[in-house]
Amino acid sequence: MEKIHENKVIIITGSSRGIGFSIAKHLSEEGAKIVIIGRNIETAQAAADSLTTDSIAVQCDISSEDDIKNMVSIVLEKYGKIDVLINNAGVFPVKTFSAMTYDDWKSVIDIDLNGTFLATHEVYKVMEKQKAGKIINVASIAGRVGGLGFTHYSAAKGGVIAFTKALAREAARLNIQVNAIAPGVIETDMAKSNFPKYALTEHIKNTPAGRLGHEKDLFGVISFLSSSGSDFIIGQTIAVDGGYTMI
Repeated sequence: MEKIHENKVIIITGSSRGIGFSIAKHLSEEGAKIVIIGRNIETAQAAADSLTTDSIAVQCDISSEDDIKNMVSIVLEKYGKIDVLINNAGVFPVKTFSAMTYDDWKSVIDIDLNGTFLATHEVYKVMEKQKAGKIINVASIAGRVGGLGFTHYSAAKGGVIAFTKALAREAARLNIQVNAIAPGVIETDMAKSNFPKYALTEHIKNTPAGRLGHEKDLFGVISFLSSSGSDFIIGQTIAVDGGYTMI
């Protein structure tokens, strides 16, 4: 595989397992040094140890400002720079609005939206000094079209999309490109446990590609947005959803 990200330092939140780890593995195969972020250090360390490049694991709750600051400090001490931040960490519990409590709402906003702000805010300071960097926010089609049982998640991901656009306007002249991707339903164990089978079947019926997404469907666009080939792409949200939200 071509080493298009040779020696780049890429932080990926929520990367000790699941989609985040799959992305980490792919970018490592393309030459990047990966910073695995997770709440459980044993799981995160095992993930980092399995990669093919000089990568590290950092225990970090992305809803904690202190944890984020500590993480960035560790990364700079180890590598001296940050080339790419991928804000991937997120939760998407399904709950109808009438059954939703404020704690339910707040727990999703704290991780999916506030966590994106906190990680970006601290890394942005580094990229501002470097006058270079890529920030990729993992949003969702739910942030564009809403989702049944997803008022909290849709609000958070809609906020991520708006955050991406606003920050991109400030960052562009500093040679920092900020963009987002909006995946559709990706076929993971979490998706299968969160969604009833009939809901997944219905989603597939309404998807022109005729299937759910796979983790590998995200690799190309993430790699591209992490590369110099995307330097003139600013503030965009790229749907990776099999045509579900095409306009």
